[in-house]
Amino acid sequence: MKNTICRMIGKIVLPITAMLSALFVSAQPTGTDLGIEEIIVFGRNTDLVGTAEAASEGSIGGADLLVRPLFKVAELLESMPGMVAVQHSGSGKANQFFLRGFNLDHGTDYTVFVDGMPMNLRSHGHGQGYLDVNGLIPETVEQIDYRKGPYRADLGDFSMAGASFIHTINSLDDNFVSLESGQNGWNRAAGGLTQDLESGMLTLVGEYKQNDGPWQKEEDLNHISLWSKYLRDTNFGQFMLTVSGYQSDWDPTEQVPERAFGTAVCADEFCTLDPTAEGETSRWIVTSELTGDDWGATLYAQHYDWSMSSNPTYDYQINQFDKRWTIGGQIEKTLIEEMNFLIISGGDFRYDNGSRIGVEHTDRGVYVEDIAANEIQEASYGAFVEATWYATDSLRVIGGVRGDYYDYEATALNSLSVTGSDNDSRVSPKIALAWQALDDLELYANWGRGFHSNDARGVINTVDPVAGLSPGEGRELGARLTVGDFKFTSTYWWLDQDSELIFVGDSNSVEPKGGSERDGYELTMFWQPLNWLGVDAVYTQSDARYVNNPDGKFVEGSVEEAGQIGISASRDNWDLALRARYLGPYALTADNTQRAESLTTVSVRGAWHWDNLTAYAEVINLLDTDKKEIVYFYPAYVPGLDPVGQTSDDTNCDITNCTVSRATVPQSIRIGVSYKF
Repeated sequence: MKNTICRMIGKIVLPITAMLSALFVSAQPTGTDLGIEEIIVFGRNTDLVGTAEAASEGSIGGADLLVRPLFKVAELLESMPGMVAVQHSGSGKANQFFLRGFNLDHGTDYTVFVDGMPMNLRSHGHGQGYLDVNGLIPETVEQIDYRKGPYRADLGDFSMAGASFIHTINSLDDNFVSLESGQNGWNRAAGGLTQDLESGMLTLVGEYKQNDGPWQKEEDLNHISLWSKYLRDTNFGQFMLTVSGYQSDWDPTEQVPERAFGTAVCADEFCTLDPTAEGETSRWIVTSELTGDDWGATLYAQHYDWSMSSNPTYDYQINQFDKRWTIGGQIEKTLIEEMNFLIISGGDFRYDNGSRIGVEHTDRGVYVEDIAANEIQEASYGAFVEATWYATDSLRVIGGVRGDYYDYEATALNSLSVTGSDNDSRVSPKIALAWQALDDLELYANWGRGFHSNDARGVINTVDPVAGLSPGEGRELGARLTVGDFKFTSTYWWLDQDSELIFVGDSNSVEPKGGSERDGYELTMFWQPLNWLGVDAVYTQSDARYVNNPDGKFVEGSVEEAGQIGISASRDNWDLALRARYLGPYALTADNTQRAESLTTVSVRGAWHWDNLTAYAEVINLLDTDKKEIVYFYPAYVPGLDPVGQTSDDTNCDITNCTVSRATVPQSIRIGVSYKF
């Protein structure tokens, strides 16, 4: 793999860097223009020596986000080094995430906040921690901060592997409207404006997009997103109100048994074995925030309605559903900031009221029978304190503790479901050292305990219950080096968990399994050789093993390597960005006898600006890689190929019969125009 990375650098980064440098020389301003220097801000070039609390913390914004090619909005989260977002069931569904040796399914041990609103969904109809960011509009994203590991006291649930904090814009520099079209039925329209209103500022942005994809059965995605933010100063501090939401419906093509490829029922990897599957999402969020000099408070409310039919084994179609209201908030205050001490304290609460969450059996989209359905009420309360002691001019000691209490209640809506209640609590201590060994070099040591919550239906189950809060422990050693416009970090980490959440093909959901241990290392680099040119690179390696599993020691779906190389160039009249992404191999079975191959894709985006008009183009999967986006290993029936009456349970599993995968989208070109006014 190291040789592969080197070849990628040699073949992609160096020639393009040289080409862009040549363009820069030929485009040097002359005469009086020489006195004006264009400054391009790259968020990755921020010097965090002396301020970050771990080598694995970071931030991205500015040109890093503005010019990168995007096939799906979740790729914004890949700004976190080592993060890879893929899709296995249509562009309307939450993505599958890989980070630090986790197949995070759609969330589990990775959390995302948008302006203080937690996006993960507890006790979800599809899987615990379901994380759907499809409602984000890229033009509204100002900055993404990221952390890894359970080392900070202000974070609780779903953050064992990592967390991303998305900050949206306060206003638009210019009002805009844009139109975009591409292959496979891709169309997108977006627009936004900012105006003064009642001693404040109101910004509105909207987006509509369609997509069919390369699938035999057109996906027929119809998606509309709306976003607004109102800002004004008050006697108590700055007030912010954000209202956002999206509606989406689509016809998903799921992962397909590979033994069906090339047969009469499945011409190739883009075939659709169940053309009756459907999905629909409605999500509306209101967030308010009030911030003072040394404090901040956030309140949020959410209405969510989701359903999706699925047939992962192709002999038993199911329809999963989730309808709920959520309210919550958090507060944080600086208690002491004097002498050599900084002490911050805060708390949060959240209440989810699910009126109907569960799964039912359907046949070609028609209801057959109930499987499980519950009303679920889940409440949580957390409090933390974190102190920083500046022991010397070069040494910081950070310590914190967090306490969490969760209350679960589930009421059966049919005779097949369970009614009950339970609660759980946990105290999570943290400690870190940051030593600035040299002016440009800082060393870190971090330790902390954290947890993820489990589905309320599993917690209150009287037959085989699971813990409400499943604990874990993380350790990390790292270094951060800054030499001018060159930034480099290295990290070695360890992470142990009491309970692993694993995707189960038969039920198309995640289920808890035994404890696990992980370790690995991460290398990141950013270089800004010219004020308008940024080059970044990431390589991560990890091992994930069960502590005691009779089927084998390898954690299924845990990616062992990941990497990215990116080049971003931004001038007054043009932008150009190229990004290469590597998703390494991983075990499909616990005994490691079946494995998924690696995947490397390259995408590029270019734009040209004339006064208020911009024309742009993207090529997704530039090299037309034909490998798999995601791979599973479980028995599946193939309708029209297997005998009538046979089921997936009758399949004799081997690499030929039980490999199930979803293809990478082939090379796709998109073009668009944007007008500012």
